[in-house]
Amino acid sequence: MVKEDNMRISVLLAFIITLVACSAQSMRGNFEMSINQYSELVRKHNLDAASLFTTEALAEEFRARVKAAKNMRVVDYRIVGTKYYEEKGEAEAQVEIDYYTLATYRLKTLVDVQKWAYLDEGGKKQWRLTSLLPEFR
Repeated sequence: MVKEDNMRISVLLAFIITLVACSAQSMRGNFEMSINQYSELVRKHNLDAASLFTTEALAEEFRARVKAAKNMRVVDYRIVGTKYYEEKGEAEAQVEIDYYTLATYRLKTLVDVQKWAYLDEGGKKQWRLTSLLPEFR
């Protein structure tokens, strides 16, 4: 009986470890998907849709940045690197954006350090941008 109980406990522990590992992979996979979707929206100058990735607390300020960027066009958008902090449910991405403004047509490059967090908003856990859209000057 003890041997069977030990075996059941071992199987249960293996199952729990597998669930935790799959959850962590899913969380990281969701981050990769979120950052790629956000990047594509910024690249295509669909900034109103990109604003859906921000937290509720930053939404109004993010929309103000979107409005200020209406005369900006992205030429290239590169994710240079990411840091992933699984235990905190946070991530950071360093992005280089080549762009020009319609007023100058001069190509500029900026580095945007994006902060992301895995948050529960609206009853659903998802990756949210906790930093603002950069200022395009």
